[in-house]
Amino acid sequence: MKNWMNHIFLSLCLFLSVSTSKAQQDVSVNRMDFKSEKPGFSQAWNFIKDGDSFFSKKGIWYQSALQEYLQAYAYDSRNAELNYKIGVCCLYSDYKEDAIDYFLKAIEINDKVANDLYLLTGRAYQFAGSYLEALGKYTEYLNLEVKKPEENIIMTNKFIDECNSAMIVTKDTMRIEFINPGNNINSEADDYSPVIRSDGKQMFFASRKLFFSRVTVYDDTKNDENIFVSDNNDGNWGMGVSLGKDVNTLYSEAPLYVNPSGDQLFIYSGSEGGGDIILTTLKKGKWRSPESERFGINSPESETSFNLSPNGAEIYIVSDRKKNSQGGKDIFIVNKLNEKKWSKPKNLGPVINSEFDEESVRLSPDGNTLFFSSRGHNAIGGFDVFYSKRDSAGVWNEPVNAGYPVNTVWDEVYYSPSPVNDSIFYLATNRGGGLGGLDIIEGHILPALTVSVIVQETPKDTIQYIRDTVFVVKEAAPVVVEEPVKVANMYLAGRVVDSESGKSLVAKLEIVDLLTDQIVSTSESSDIDGTFRIELPERKSYMVDIRSDGYLSDMKRINIPTTYEGETYNFDVPLIKIQVGKSVVLNNILFESGKSVLTSGSYTELDRLTAILMDNKLLKIEISGHTDKTGSEVINAKLSKDRAKAVVDYLVQKGIDLSRLTFKGSGSTQPISDNTTSSGRAKNRRVEFKILEF
Repeated sequence: MKNWMNHIFLSLCLFLSVSTSKAQQDVSVNRMDFKSEKPGFSQAWNFIKDGDSFFSKKGIWYQSALQEYLQAYAYDSRNAELNYKIGVCCLYSDYKEDAIDYFLKAIEINDKVANDLYLLTGRAYQFAGSYLEALGKYTEYLNLEVKKPEENIIMTNKFIDECNSAMIVTKDTMRIEFINPGNNINSEADDYSPVIRSDGKQMFFASRKLFFSRVTVYDDTKNDENIFVSDNNDGNWGMGVSLGKDVNTLYSEAPLYVNPSGDQLFIYSGSEGGGDIILTTLKKGKWRSPESERFGINSPESETSFNLSPNGAEIYIVSDRKKNSQGGKDIFIVNKLNEKKWSKPKNLGPVINSEFDEESVRLSPDGNTLFFSSRGHNAIGGFDVFYSKRDSAGVWNEPVNAGYPVNTVWDEVYYSPSPVNDSIFYLATNRGGGLGGLDIIEGHILPALTVSVIVQETPKDTIQYIRDTVFVVKEAAPVVVEEPVKVANMYLAGRVVDSESGKSLVAKLEIVDLLTDQIVSTSESSDIDGTFRIELPERKSYMVDIRSDGYLSDMKRINIPTTYEGETYNFDVPLIKIQVGKSVVLNNILFESGKSVLTSGSYTELDRLTAILMDNKLLKIEISGHTDKTGSEVINAKLSKDRAKAVVDYLVQKGIDLSRLTFKGSGSTQPISDNTTSSGRAKNRRVEFKILEF
C-alpha cells in the first residue's frame, strides 16, 4: 500500500525551495512586556497564544495567525515582537502589501527584535515593486554583525540580483491583456499546469481544490492535486470537470503533455519514486488507468515536466537527478535513435540550466522555441518565464527573460503558447488579483503602439517606433513635435452569479472612485450569461457596488496598480440569495480586546450591511454574537450579547429603523467548529445575521 504521507505534489516540488529565509526566528511576545494597565489583557493574551499555534504551522496558517494577532494588536500596538510576527503573517499570506508598515514599526521600536528583520522588510519592499528601498534593506541585513544562516546570505544576494534585473526588465514593457477565466478554471486553491489540446478546444489542468470527500491535507497544508479538463466554446472556457477516478486518486496527478491526436496524456504522479511521468490513454470516450511511460526516462529522483517535440524526435524533461547537474532541477533532452529506442536523458548544459531550479518546459508549435521557467538567469522574482531560440545548427541560444508584465516579482510557471493562435498564451501565477494561490491566466499579445514624430519643416516625413525597432522613413530635421500616445483603455470585466447554484444573474454595478467618493461608471450584467464589461477612467483603486433583486448587495474594493499593463481586469462576483432563515457570517467585525467596542476595521462590512437594509425595506434581521468556549460561560454570554447590540446600535445610527433589528448573544452554545483547536475557536468567535422576514 502506498504511503500517502510521503506523497510528493508537483506544486510542492515547485515551491519548497523559494522561502524568504531559512526559518523565521522563534520570536516570542513576552507576557510581562505585553501586559499593561489597560483592561482586556487576558483576552488579548489568548489571541497571542492562538496566533502562536497557527504561526508555528506556517503555510496557509499564517493567515489564521494574522487574524488572531490583529485582535491582540488592538490591545498593544507598540510591541516589537507582535509587529514582527504580524509582518511575517502578511508577507506569507494575501496581505503582502501591508507587511512593510509592521516591519518598519518593529524597526522603529526595536530593530534587534529579530536577526532577519531587515531581510524580511526588503522582501516586503520587493513584492511592492519598491526595488531601491528593497536593495537598501537587503544591504543593511548583509552588513549586520550578527550570525546569519548561509542559506539566508545566498538568498539575499539572489534577491539583490532580482531587484537589479527588475529595474532593467520592467523598463521595456509589452502590451499584453491578461484574462482570468474565473471559477470555471480557477479556485481559492492552487490551479496550474495548463495543457492545451492541439486544436485549442480543450484544456487539461491541475488543481488542489477539495475534490474527494475525504480531506487530504499534506505537509504544505493543502489538499491533494487532481486533473481537470475544460472545453472551449466560442473562446470561453467551460467549467472544469474531473478526468475521472481511473486517473485521479487520493495521490498526486497533474497533466504535462497531450499528444496531437488528443488521446494520450502524459501526467506527473507523485505516488511513485520521487515523482514520475506516467501515461493515460483515451479509449471509447474514457480516460483509462495510467501506465508506465515507454521511453525509459524515469529515475529514482523526480521528473516533473515532459514535452515531446512536434516532429516526434525529441523529448524534453525536467529532473532533479544529480548527474551532470547545474544545480537544482535541470532541463534534459532525450533523442529518438530509431523506431524502438531512445537515448538516455542528457543535461542541456549551463546555457539553458542555471544554478537554481528550472521548471515547466514547453515547446512552440514549430519546435524551435523552448519556453521554461527558472529562478536563475536574470529572473526578477520567484520563477520567471524564459525562452530560447534554436539556431540553424540546432543549438539553443542564451535564454531571454520574457519581460514584464509576463513576469513579476511573483511566480510565473507553465507558460504554454496557444497551438492555434500565436498571439495567445497561458501561464500559472500567484500574482495579486486572482482567486487564490496559483491561478491560470490567459495572455493576449496586443499590437504594438505606434508613436509618430512629425517633422515641422517637412510634415510628410515621419519616424515610426514600434517597440524596440526604429523604422526611419526619411532623415528627420532637428526640430520635432511628438504626438502624445493615447493611453490604452482599461476595462473591468467578469460575471455575476448565484453563490450556491452558479446561475447567471442580472445585476447593477456602480464603480466608485475611492478618493472622490464619486460614481465614475454604471453598468448592468448581461441577462444572458451574467457577464459585464465596464470601461474605467484610469488604473487606480475603486469600490464596486453590486446589486441584484432578491440578493444581498455586495461592495468590493479593487486595487489596479498604475503599472498594470493589461486592458482587462477580471472580477467575478457571487451574490447570496435572500432567504428567510438564512444566516450569514459578517467578516472582519473586530472589537477592542475583551470589550464590545467596535474598531474602525469593522466599518466597511457594517456599511455594506447598512446598504443591504436600505435596498430591501421589508428585510428584518437578527444579529447574533458568538464566542468560543474559552473562559466563563456567563461572561461569554454577556460579551456576545453586548457585541451584537453594538452592531445594532451602529446600524441604527446609520438610519436603520430599530423595529427591523433584533439581537441576541449565544455565547459558546452554537459552535460551527471544534473548540479544542485554535482554528476552530477562531471560527466560533463571530457575528452573524439571520434573515427573519423578507
